[in-house]
Amino acid sequence: MNRNRRFLAVILGMSLCLAALTACAGSSNSDSQNEDVQESNQDVSAADSNEAEEYLEESDEDIDTDAGALNFDMKELKEGDEAPDFTAKLVDGTEFKMSEHKEDVVLLNFFATWCGPCMNEMPAFQMLKDDNYSNLAILCVNCMEDKETVDELVKDEGFTFPIAYDEDGEIEAHYPTDGIPYTLVIKKGVIEKIYVGAMDAETQYKEYKEAIDACMN
Repeated sequence: MNRNRRFLAVILGMSLCLAALTACAGSSNSDSQNEDVQESNQDVSAADSNEAEEYLEESDEDIDTDAGALNFDMKELKEGDEAPDFTAKLVDGTEFKMSEHKEDVVLLNFFATWCGPCMNEMPAFQMLKDDNYSNLAILCVNCMEDKETVDELVKDEGFTFPIAYDEDGEIEAHYPTDGIPYTLVIKKGVIEKIYVGAMDAETQYKEYKEAIDACMN
């Protein structure tokens, strides 16, 4: 089961990266270039899906045992859904467990260092952390990059808010998305707001702060 889950996580991560690359490149590519990229992504996604299906057919017995868990991992989330539980290892050496923040407002973000919009909005999380909310938990999850890349980012930028590794895409598998940055505002374990994409840090700070304040009331 763990092998199957890791395989699906990698496939999902590849699709996420392709979608995010398209979103990040959209502002600078011409319409014809965007069409070429989208067609290429569709071809790759189709190939990935076929490969995943062939692999899973070879492991029917394992899949049947935990089919419900696999379907849960791939479910697209929406506002009002319960936030899936997970445990993440953080850059500072500690762990973040979603189950331990049922009484908090959680600002959960998925990002990558190669994603321009992701990097543009990152200071917003630092500003929110510096606001010193009493019941706010901030977590930014890196999307399938190696630890050295994430550690270098934190060192260079001086970020002090929690940042998690997700090298194998296991956390992403619980939070599937068409693109990054992907940010959720969660209140008492329930998803209140979902954002895909981002503007500049100041704009995102104001938008996230408004959503957080609404959840605090």
